[in-house]
Amino acid sequence: MTEAVYAAKCTTCGAVSYAKHLICPKCRGEAFQPVAIKGEGTVLSYTDVYALAIDYDVRFLRLAIVELDGGLRVTGQLLDADPKLGKRVRTTVGVVRETGGKATHGLQFMPA
Repeated sequence: MTEAVYAAKCTTCGAVSYAKHLICPKCRGEAFQPVAIKGEGTVLSYTDVYALAIDYDVRFLRLAIVELDGGLRVTGQLLDADPKLGKRVRTTVGVVRETGGKATHGLQFMPA
């Protein structure tokens, strides 16, 4: 089974947001349909997070804000040993954490 991460598309105006809002920030609509987040984009910002919960097996997580080619901005794990602002990346979905034998999937970015 392929996991996916979804944004919310307003059924009134078509604006896409992530994470989902209860009310569309563009038109105040209240109905949304899920849209899979995919494609390529540009790294706007990134940081290494060292203050992780004790059950993480890694020393740090590298997180990034990426603007996808359609304009949507999303946050996820940056899997890049040589990150740079403005670098092109592609979205994937992968395991971002395992707790009690259960995998949690989330957005990940790899060099394009």
